[in-house]
Amino acid sequence: MDHTKMLCFIWLCIVPISDSKSIPIGMFRTECQDRHFWLAVRSNVLGYTFRFDVEDDHGVRTITGPWAAECGYTVVRDLLGDLVLRASYLACNVENQQVDSEFQLLVWFVNADVHNEETSYPLLLTCPLQQPWSPREIVCEETYMEVSVLKPTPPDHQKGTEWMNPAPVSLEEGVSGWRVVFHVPVMSQEPGEARGMREETVPVEVAHLLGYRINSRGSRILLRCPYGSRLSYPVQVNGIEMELVSATVFYKHQWTLLRVDTSVACTTRKASVEGTHIVWTFPHAVSPLVQPPATDRGVRVGVGGQYLSSCMAQQRGYQVQELSGRVQIQVPFGAEGGLVKSHVIDGEYLQSYFLDLFYLQEWEDAQWSLTQQRSFRPVSVLRQPHTPRVINSTVVSEGVFSMALGLFPPDVSLVNVTVAGETVSWSKADGLGLGLSQVPFPNGSHAFLLQAPFSHPAVSQQYLGDRRRRYTLSVVFNLLVSPEAELYRHPATVETDLQDVVLPSLAGECMARGVKLLLHYGNMDTDWAVYVGGERLDWDVVQVEGYNLVAQKDQFGVDVPLYSQGMTYEGLGMEGLLVSVQLSLSHLDTGENITYRQRCLFPVQELLVCLPDGRIIVLVDTSAVSPPIDPEWTSLLNPSCRPLHTNLTRALFSFSIDTCGTIKTLKDNELSYANEVRYTPAVLPHMTPPSIHQLSFRVPVGCVHPVDGQPTLSIYESQSHTPSPASFRPRKRRALRTEGHWKRPLVRGQKMHIAETGG
Repeated sequence: MDHTKMLCFIWLCIVPISDSKSIPIGMFRTECQDRHFWLAVRSNVLGYTFRFDVEDDHGVRTITGPWAAECGYTVVRDLLGDLVLRASYLACNVENQQVDSEFQLLVWFVNADVHNEETSYPLLLTCPLQQPWSPREIVCEETYMEVSVLKPTPPDHQKGTEWMNPAPVSLEEGVSGWRVVFHVPVMSQEPGEARGMREETVPVEVAHLLGYRINSRGSRILLRCPYGSRLSYPVQVNGIEMELVSATVFYKHQWTLLRVDTSVACTTRKASVEGTHIVWTFPHAVSPLVQPPATDRGVRVGVGGQYLSSCMAQQRGYQVQELSGRVQIQVPFGAEGGLVKSHVIDGEYLQSYFLDLFYLQEWEDAQWSLTQQRSFRPVSVLRQPHTPRVINSTVVSEGVFSMALGLFPPDVSLVNVTVAGETVSWSKADGLGLGLSQVPFPNGSHAFLLQAPFSHPAVSQQYLGDRRRRYTLSVVFNLLVSPEAELYRHPATVETDLQDVVLPSLAGECMARGVKLLLHYGNMDTDWAVYVGGERLDWDVVQVEGYNLVAQKDQFGVDVPLYSQGMTYEGLGMEGLLVSVQLSLSHLDTGENITYRQRCLFPVQELLVCLPDGRIIVLVDTSAVSPPIDPEWTSLLNPSCRPLHTNLTRALFSFSIDTCGTIKTLKDNELSYANEVRYTPAVLPHMTPPSIHQLSFRVPVGCVHPVDGQPTLSIYESQSHTPSPASFRPRKRRALRTEGHWKRPLVRGQKMHIAETGG
């Protein structure tokens, strides 16, 4: 008998709750996974409504609501949309066939159509115990926490249990006579602060009413409860949020009272996305559950109910790292083991990633010779923009373009390509002299490869002069995302020149208060016009804008001061002011253009930016306030307008001039928009009230725009953060009156460009 798969029997009797029909082939998939039954129903057979029922000698019960969590059942939709049931071997209604060596569960899948006509499919699930039980096992499921320990009989060597003779209280035999002692924190008058722990002793029947399942299953004692149950409480272990139930079970065995520690704790922190990886962090040692001295037995990672070997995990890019008392599981976005789903929204290609992740953590401590903790966390990263890569593998010496577009999951197919305005299908490609193929990769993804000789009519040729010829292949890949039948068009271009003429090259670097642009002459340095920020460079521009020119043998340099006309404002963030300068060359004969954009980030403590689109962006420094204030608790006149980003001493706000309580006034044919950054902490009873100095923190913010005409860009620096000698010229127009906090504008009017994405 193959014990790696669940034995599935058809229950042929017709029971009163519904009619039974034969089970279609492939409708169900069943497995025995570690410590639970696993049953999946194909998504394509799910009806208008559907459910799972379980049956035992006491009757039939629907798996739903709090009862499902209390009894050890989890019902979810998996990565493919299939309906999945996970049932603990220790769940309610599970029959323990051979003293913890075989478990059996009768499940009814009830499928209903739009007319509410039900069809029931009974399955008798039988699973052998593949690995012996550990002295203590903890399960952190999606909806519940579970702990089970071996039921000791004298003599016992587990310190997690203790014989008490004579017994301190009188108990009857059987579960009904059991008592449970919950240890819960005693909260002080200050919210969130505990003064100690108190004990609350309740009979098992009362514990059941509180959402706890406490009983004896075969050779084990079990405690299970949904997350958020009464008498559970949150704790932090190494900065990780967890939920803890601290409980002791007393039960009578013959003439002796037995005390068993049934505490359980599970992390409630979800996985997060950090860059290109999904990160799941949990404590290395859960202090409420570990009694030193302890020995770590390691962490194993699994996907879809199957453990991964260290070699397989490494091949897929999975990493398990221990950092400062924490364990991090890092999984690359799109890694094998999960499911990548494609989307097309407003012409943009996006990907979602789903991963059914779990881990097993093992340790030994002074209480238990071995503890196993299994935690399940489905990961869903939805609709992340993903630009397909164009891979140019052209070999010039072969005279054939070779370009690939990818990588795509299996739900993306290529319909056709558009080359030189002509639609080319798969069947027509060979006849037109084009090579079109799909390139598979080991992880299940693929790319689409297009090949065309340089001499193909679809390849454009441009004469550049001096025996130089440029070959260009432009193509549009027309793709289809299934099953939604969403169309996505991706243009791609590759080109090559057959001569090695060195054209002028451009570079740049950031200086303390400006940008240095460099033009390397190359071997073709005549008849080029130079443009800085879109304006042709001549002596008038150099003198007006304060540029510094440096000519050398092999290069030409232009120093562009900060806030000068050649600058383009791109954004203000916590890191500083982001600007760019574009250096362009235009050949006077051929019209060929060479463009370079140098971006620079200039650190600033405080800065106020007024944008033509009516937005105000301000970076405010709070470091001068004593006692210090938390920038996260600053706001504008409207307290609901909080900063976008903060660090220890600064806050960044971005808002429109007609929001956040901004006050508008008219004077001298100009509209002034004034606001203010304040310190508005949330004062709770347990918190220390803010000081007068903290509450008096005020930073005026505002902009001035003409009544008639288009609003313009203005940039202000703080009076308290004096820069090095600036290279901008003072403007005659008055600055906004902001109580002396801001200087007159460094930029006013149209003298500084604005990037379309400037923020």
